Amino acid sequence: MPDQMPEQQVGEMPVFSSPRFPANLDTEPSADWQFSHWCQFILLRYMRELLEQREVVWRNEQVEGVHQIRVAARRLRTALQTFSALWDSSAVRQHAKYLARFADTFGVARDLDVMILYLEAQLHGAHRERRAALEWMLERKRRLRAAQQPMLEEALLKLEEDGYPAAFVEFFSSNPCDLATEDGQR
Repeated sequence: MPDQMPEQQVGEMPVFSSPRFPANLDTEPSADWQFSHWCQFILLRYMRELLEQREVVWRNEQVEGVHQIRVAARRLRTALQTFSALWDSSAVRQHAKYLARFADTFGVARDLDVMILYLEAQLHGAHRERRAALEWMLERKRRLRAAQQPMLEEALLKLEEDGYPAAFVEFFSSNPCDLATEDGQR
């Protein structure tokens, strides 16, 4: 059963979970590792990269946060598909579907971020005649992006409420090999 999140005030930064990743995840990979160990290492690294972007996305101070969380989710899903034969296929499919739904939440916000960056660049070199139209479009895109932020926060809270980070790390830390061993060998 997932840990319950404490009640949050609207817009208040939640305390994001910190799943216990295997200590070997911070070591340099070794050419001597078995293939299954490499696969496990890659999956857990990508999950950690995804989780590192939660606060950046929540704070909405850097447009790269949304991009990076989407990139990490895409890499993670690709790695799951690539290495799926090493784990229970139904469990892997469930993880891939969950991550796809999670990543889909961020698509519109990312598109708006890109449009805002483009319009800002266009505005700087625009003639007076075009400036008013560009400013109007830019303000409209900023309002639309602001309207997306609560949906992103909701997706991040759901990730926590579902206990997904800990469940993912637990499942992929113990299968198919145990990263907690000293040398990563079975």
